[in-house]
This record gives sequence, structure tokens and C-alpha cells, in this order.
Amino acid sequence: MKGKIPILLSFYALSNGQTTLTFGQVTYTSINDLSFVEYSRRKTFRTLVKLYRTRAFANHRIVLLFTNGRVEVQTNRNGGFYVKSSSAGLNGRLEKVLLKTGDEVRLVEGLYSLDIHYPEGDTLVVSDIDDTLVHSFIHDKLMKFRTLMFTTMEKRKAVTGMQALLKRFTAQGAFPVYLSNSEQNLYPLIYRFLRYNHFPQGPLFLKQMRKLWDVAMNVKIPPKNTHKIMTLEELLTLFPTRQVILMGDNTQQDVPIYLSVARKFAANIRYIIIRKVVKRKSQEKMISTAKADLHKQGIGIYYADEFPVALPL
Repeated sequence: MKGKIPILLSFYALSNGQTTLTFGQVTYTSINDLSFVEYSRRKTFRTLVKLYRTRAFANHRIVLLFTNGRVEVQTNRNGGFYVKSSSAGLNGRLEKVLLKTGDEVRLVEGLYSLDIHYPEGDTLVVSDIDDTLVHSFIHDKLMKFRTLMFTTMEKRKAVTGMQALLKRFTAQGAFPVYLSNSEQNLYPLIYRFLRYNHFPQGPLFLKQMRKLWDVAMNVKIPPKNTHKIMTLEELLTLFPTRQVILMGDNTQQDVPIYLSVARKFAANIRYIIIRKVVKRKSQEKMISTAKADLHKQGIGIYYADEFPVALPL
């Protein structure tokens, strides 16, 4: 959009000490307030509609300037970027994002961490969000829409049992990662919800931005399961010696996704924990069939309404 400067809507930098994974979303928007704090229901709805109507900053070269070092990236057709680069000489925090014109992309205060993060400990705990950590009613289309578009951030309800379990794992030294099939348009709302409810801070991997029409017509982009499987495989490649705990629910495809990843990376998977939200005979059968083999490989699997908080790492 000529004459307008885009904003950095989301951002995270994650490093294993040798390779740094940097990802985020650049877009045009006229929204001035992305706090989602003390919004009315009307303002919540209007802000979300605007987020689905933003214009992607597509196919542009940008430069991420850190305290020490720089990373050049090309945004994709949806304005997102996802790049791995050498960590040599790259450290500190993101200071600026520059366009090729020399103009600066606007950074949004308090919407993401600008530091490069180096996960410590031996374990990653990767959790879904909708109906795993927050009641989203994915199985009920009308309730899902009403909850998303008209419920203020402060009134969204955390799944307290799963929240306690996640906090317990991080208190034991696990590094939290949030992996959701929600789109980048919802990043500000999800990020604020996690912070407001004192969830441990970690990277938030979301799918590519979607248009309002795609949401209204329930168009699935990209193909089912692709986002989560690719992200999990990327994390396991970036941190090949870490143990991984997978947390999810049975409203969508967490069960087949996690079982698929466990078969490929069996030595890395510590637990698969699935919150049972609705009755899914097909998923119960999958778990029943896989349980014996998983246990032989030292993978604990839990499929229930509640879980013991004291599960050891």
C-alpha cells in the first residue's frame, strides 16, 4: 500500500546456539490499539474483523537488525517470514526492522518478546491452545464463533487442569512452546490471553493469515495437519537431543498428528497428553491401538478429562 508503513504483528527468535530460527508476520493495518485489554464486546468484534481484513506485506525483502548481527528475510505471499540462519555473531534483541527503502517497520510495544531465546533444560513441552488451554468450543460452530468474536479477552476461560499441568512441567525446567492451528490474525488476542492468565512465556506458532471470506466459508489453509506436523518436525530437528511432551485435545487432529510424530521421533517423545473434550470413537481406537507400542518405547500416553499434575519429566 503506497505511502503506508507496515507493522510487525508477531515475532519470535529461537536458537540452539548454532542455528537461530526467526519467524513473524508483517502486515498493514489501521488498528491503533491491539491490547485487547478492557475491550467491550463490540470493540472485540470490530478489532477482530479488522485483523481479518488487514493487507499482507507480501513478497518483500526486509532486514531484521539485532543488537549484534542482522538477518535478511523475504516475506511470503501472506506477509509471513520463517528463516533459519547461523547464530555466529547474532545475539541480543531485535532493535529494528527495515524495508529496502530504509523505512522502519513499526514494532508494537508489549506484543512479543524481542530477545533471541535459548531454551535451557532437557525438555520441550509443546501445547495446542484451543480447547487444550482455553475453552474455545471448536466442536460447536455457533458457540465457537460467539466465543471468538464476542467474548472479551478477560472473560475467556482457561482450562485450569491443563494450565496447572503445563505450569508444573515448566516449573520442573521444561521450555514451553505453543502450537496452534489458529491463524496469525488472532496472534494479538491469543498472546494477550496467555499473558493475562499467567501462562509461561514461549514461542507461539500459528498458521498463515486468512481472509474474512476464508473464515466465513471455513476454507482450510494450508491442508489439514500440515502446519503442526511441519512445525513439530522443525523443532525436533532444531533440538534433536531434547525430550518432548505433546499436549492437545480431541476436538481436531491432535491425536493422529501426535501419534504420527511419535512414530517418527520415538526416542524424543516423553508423553502424549490428550484432553478428552468430546466423544471421538475413531480417536479412542487410534490410541488404544497405539498404546502398547508407545509404552514399549517409553512413551507415556494419557487420554482423559483430567491428568495427574505430578507427572515427572
